[in-house]
Amino acid sequence: MSHDERLGIEHPIRPEPGAHNQRDDVDASGIFIVGITMSLVVLVTVLYISAYYHHYRHELYFQRMSTVGNWAAAVKQEQVAQIEPHYANAAHTKATIGIQLAMDEVVKQYQAYAHPKPVSKTTESTHAAAAGPIRPKGPLSVYGKKLYASLGCIACHTVDGSPGVGPTWKNLAGYPVQLTTGKTVTADYKFLRTMVLYPGKLVVKGFPNIMPNYAGKLGGKKNIYKLNAIIWYINKLSNKSSKTTQPPMPNG
Repeated sequence: MSHDERLGIEHPIRPEPGAHNQRDDVDASGIFIVGITMSLVVLVTVLYISAYYHHYRHELYFQRMSTVGNWAAAVKQEQVAQIEPHYANAAHTKATIGIQLAMDEVVKQYQAYAHPKPVSKTTESTHAAAAGPIRPKGPLSVYGKKLYASLGCIACHTVDGSPGVGPTWKNLAGYPVQLTTGKTVTADYKFLRTMVLYPGKLVVKGFPNIMPNYAGKLGGKKNIYKLNAIIWYINKLSNKSSKTTQPPMPNG
């Protein structure tokens, strides 16, 4: 019997090196469970954030599309409100034709600009250009009446005082005209010329600004007779025609 045994001292049993301990299994299981739990928490958090982000992004998209749709509807409503009072009849026929002709004129001007026709350098064309524009036979006002129909003016401007998309030409020359700027001017030759060539500069109050620019077809020296023929025709329709409203070239 050893000395420790005689004194009653007990020594704990020490496991042999490499021996398996049950406590090691408990610790390993706990670490594994904690790891799985943390991984699940992280995964759920990532999925929640991703779902919230996509939902928020879709909400913003639908809000933006709704805003664009409301804006487009408001613009369309405003345009209709501007044109509605100027329909010529209950069927809205003349207004539709007038707007379509105006749009066609814009397209023609663009196509002419984008695809200019080649200039033929023949002797005849050179002489014709040197001679200048050829004056039509007969009174210019008669020629202007023909241009009134061929250029599409008839679709928007009446000549009998009835309402149309644009101002009537009946009693236009020499009369006061109120513009959208609030200014009132007299429809003299300068006004009529600007109204035909550059309509956007002088917009008559109460009418939509939809008339196309005719500077390409009626501007310049080569078209001087066409331009003045139309203005002479407008003068013929007014009982206030005078030297201030008439073109600087004779009618006959």
